Amino acid sequence: IGTILDISHRKFMERELKSLSITDTLTGLYYRRGFIALAEQQFKQAERKKDGLTLFFADLDDLKQINDSLGHTVGDEALVEVAEVFQEVFRKMDIIGRVGGDEFAVLAPDVPREHADLVEKRLHDQLAVHNARANRDFAIYLSAGMAYYDPEQPCSLDELISRADSLIYEQKRAKQL
Repeated sequence: IGTILDISHRKFMERELKSLSITDTLTGLYYRRGFIALAEQQFKQAERKKDGLTLFFADLDDLKQINDSLGHTVGDEALVEVAEVFQEVFRKMDIIGRVGGDEFAVLAPDVPREHADLVEKRLHDQLAVHNARANRDFAIYLSAGMAYYDPEQPCSLDELISRADSLIYEQKRAKQL
């Protein structure tokens, strides 16, 4: 005598919960936890293969002003639009995440240091396309920092993020001058 129990619904729910724990429901991008987990895996692979990685870190400028003047729903629309821009600019193999309220990160394997400026230019060009759309109540501007992982001078993912983050604040200060 045996008992048959269908646990497929339970397994489905477990997968859904795991997905919700690493994926931002607003933007569809990885949350910080998901981004870090995938980036750490990519980092280990780059260390082993002696490959470089490029980390783009960006902060949506003036989200507080958008929220305060136009409402949080419009602020959410701005965040979703930034996510769309990142998905249009970066490759499917790149790891894209919303790692804070208005902070985004992309880890791009196989992007040499000398091509990083081209990617940053594509990002700003795509932002301009979005900002040129009709009937907009807000514009999207980013402060961005880029850091390159050199396998000849290894560092941790946290150090790479810290370098890129400090470049964001340099850019923000320059914008205020």
